[in-house]
Amino acid sequence: MSGGIFESMLTTERLGLYHLRNSHSGNLPRVLFLGGSNFDLRLKRAFLATPLVQEFDFATYEPRGIGCTEQPTGDWDMLDYAQDAISCLDALNWPDAHVIGESFGGMTALHLATVAPERVKSLTIASATAGGPDHHSHDISEFLTLSREEAATASLKLQDNRNASLAEEDPAAFGEKLAARLAFEVQFATPSIANGGYARLLDARRDHDCTNSVAQIQIPSLILAGRYDRQAHPDAQRVLSEALPRSEFQEYDAGHGVLFSDPKVLQTVTSFLAQHADRSMVEIT
Repeated sequence: MSGGIFESMLTTERLGLYHLRNSHSGNLPRVLFLGGSNFDLRLKRAFLATPLVQEFDFATYEPRGIGCTEQPTGDWDMLDYAQDAISCLDALNWPDAHVIGESFGGMTALHLATVAPERVKSLTIASATAGGPDHHSHDISEFLTLSREEAATASLKLQDNRNASLAEEDPAAFGEKLAARLAFEVQFATPSIANGGYARLLDARRDHDCTNSVAQIQIPSLILAGRYDRQAHPDAQRVLSEALPRSEFQEYDAGHGVLFSDPKVLQTVTSFLAQHADRSMVEIT
């Protein structure tokens, strides 16, 4: 039932998206995964070993501004990212999909569900909020003004506030995490920071606000929060879940990376998808 993984540029009506797909055969539920603001497919590969790829018809892509995906001219906003997702579905010949969004991808997923609810069979949102003045995620564009080590340190403590204690109580253990984060940042910087794409993405992210529209999203939704996340605070994620009419909320002993933090989290996701699997198994003819 399963096959390999392939990656390539996907030509859409809006822009070229660098995308990844599995090659499952059979009529499996479709899953579109929208990654976070640093979703460079050279570096973000943890999802490949999960049931999302192994058990579903799966596709994902680098958002505009990141990696090899094209960068249209002009200013970008969150609607652009939602429309990019629609163009991806069109290019894949998918009428709809179960949409899983992590962090920035969760913001994109909310805008997608707002403007094209017929394309979204279910929503799984991890580490994201509805935005706006009261419940926004932390503005991480401020890290662009810091040195790499300062930015990496701040990011680690923001994404999981247990790291602040770790830095004091076990500097060696924190140092290992910091070294790994720095290595990631160095690789991520080219091309996404060097060519300005990441900064443009963060400009769009800063204005994310779905607070007045989420109550209209009549789509089964699962909100996943990490108890120690201070980039997207779990309280703000709970508010999002309460605003969505058909939502369930799960909180775990994790930070911003809650989605791939524990097999139990993915079991929750796959069980949720299975509940709604019959909603995305009709191919375009």
